[in-house]
Amino acid sequence: MSNTTGLPNPFTPLAFLPPAVADQFEASRYLYAATLGAYIWDIAMNLGNDYVLLFKHRVRFPTAVYFLSRAFTLAFILVCFVNQVAPVENCDAMALGWSIGAILAKSATTMLFFLRVTAVWHPSKIAYAVFFILWLAVLAGGITAPVGVRGTHIGPTMQCITTDVPGYVEVAAIIPLVNETAIFFAINYRILAHMMVADSSMARLRAFFGGKGLSALSRALLQSGQHFYLVAVAANVTLLVAAKLPSVVPDLPRDAHSTCRGAGQRDGLPGIPED
Repeated sequence: MSNTTGLPNPFTPLAFLPPAVADQFEASRYLYAATLGAYIWDIAMNLGNDYVLLFKHRVRFPTAVYFLSRAFTLAFILVCFVNQVAPVENCDAMALGWSIGAILAKSATTMLFFLRVTAVWHPSKIAYAVFFILWLAVLAGGITAPVGVRGTHIGPTMQCITTDVPGYVEVAAIIPLVNETAIFFAINYRILAHMMVADSSMARLRAFFGGKGLSALSRALLQSGQHFYLVAVAANVTLLVAAKLPSVVPDLPRDAHSTCRGAGQRDGLPGIPED
């Protein structure tokens, strides 16, 4: 096979992408690698606590949900990482795999916070019904990802890239954002309105920003909820912004291999030399 492109390695996946998309694709690899490393580190740092929780205490439903959340999240991150760096034979199957992983991870994690908010609002049946409906909405919204997201190979390589993210997939980020916002305000209202000795606006403001005037448990609930909410908002807003950027998902044809064949370059992409 003759090399008419003049490139040292014309079959590098990034050679078949526009420069801007190639930069974003490469940056996403680093992001997934860093995320996977950070999550594995977090698991390692909590092995002792998780061992005690699993083997020294009775395993109840919240404990099972916690470990499912950890397992599903790790699986989701791992599949996304493999999708970004490893050769894959069936890109649509891989896209289906990581999108289902996202549903499982998000549903289990959201269930943890459903258990938290209903515990804080116990025994309110209205709160239970409202937040259970929101949890079901998160599950339903997540289903849009495996239905709509598609992938294909980059040129003749076995590297996959996402090619189709329909607009309705945005609900997979919007509904969790609504749910997490509702849980955040519900827990904060309950704590600040019913679990403080001091009854003044300034006291509640100090408690909200510093946890002053609250018991250790209430302070932990308040501050951990604030941390989670900030991370969740940042993640979901990032997903929404990324979905709106046209350059994040290049308009590659489904049969990218055959389209890219031929000597020379077409539309700024390196051509694949004929045999």
